[in-house]
Amino acid sequence: MNRTGDLRFWKPAHIMDMIENAVYLIRYNDKVPKEVFSRSLISLARRKAKISQAELARRAKTSQAAISMYEAGTRSPTLDTLLRIIRAAGSDLRIGLSGPDTHTITREQFEKTLDPKVLEEFNAKERERVRLARLGR
Repeated sequence: MNRTGDLRFWKPAHIMDMIENAVYLIRYNDKVPKEVFSRSLISLARRKAKISQAELARRAKTSQAAISMYEAGTRSPTLDTLLRIIRAAGSDLRIGLSGPDTHTITREQFEKTLDPKVLEEFNAKERERVRLARLGR
C-alpha cells in the first residue's frame, strides 16, 4: 500500500493500536436514521473479519444483496437479523445504557498525542474565542 493509503504512515503506533482494538460506541438519538447504526455495525464487523459481503451472507444464511442493502442503509435489519449477521462475522453486539458522553476521556487521550506547543496555542485561541463570545463580539 502506498504512503497516502496507509494509516500507519501518518498516525503514531499507539493511535493505530487504539483504532485496531477499539470498542466502538454509537450514540442513538432521534436525529440519526436507524439505518445508519445497523449499516455501520454490519460493515465494521465484516471489515474486522476481513470477509466479503458474499462470505458474510453465506455465513449468516442470507443473500449478498441483503448485506449490500443493509450496508448501504437502504434496508434495515430486525434486531434478530442484525445479531445473526454480526455473529456470523465473528463479533458480538452488546447493548447497554449509560449517561451522556462528555467526550472527556477521548479528548484527553487525543491531547496526549499532540505536541504541547500546538495544544497550548489551540487552548489559548479557544480561551480567547470564548472570552469574546461572552462579551458578545
